[in-house]
Amino acid sequence: MQVLFAADAGNQDPMETFDFLGDHFSDEEDEDLKMHRVLKDFARDLVKAVSQNKEDIDALIARLSHHWKLTRINRVDRNILRMAIAEFTNFHEVPSKVILNEAIEIGKKFGAENSAAFINGILDRVHVVENRPTSAEQLLQLLQKLD
Repeated sequence: MQVLFAADAGNQDPMETFDFLGDHFSDEEDEDLKMHRVLKDFARDLVKAVSQNKEDIDALIARLSHHWKLTRINRVDRNILRMAIAEFTNFHEVPSKVILNEAIEIGKKFGAENSAAFINGILDRVHVVENRPTSAEQLLQLLQKLD
């Protein structure tokens, strides 16, 4: 989430931001700041999924967040939603309830007072899809059929 937030704030490519931050902290002696290899690989794959599908993910978020333009959604919430939708469509081994719960918890930790409720409201609409799609575009099409 922090990589996506930093890339969004600097209007940069998320993969470049990931590499920059990874290089910056790779020599860090503090174990809490070092990223475990498995976690780093998963984080890289997740950032890559967001980066490659950002336009479709953003279109989906805009559609699901009635009366809110994407630019009006605070940066933390917007990137938590991007991350959760990318995980939902690209990491089928992760149960959708886990993705939803993790996104809500991250919203509670890093977001505003109402972030968790907002994130829950948006992702709850995604969570109802039984057969998980393999792209944000496909997810958007499935949700349009449900309307």
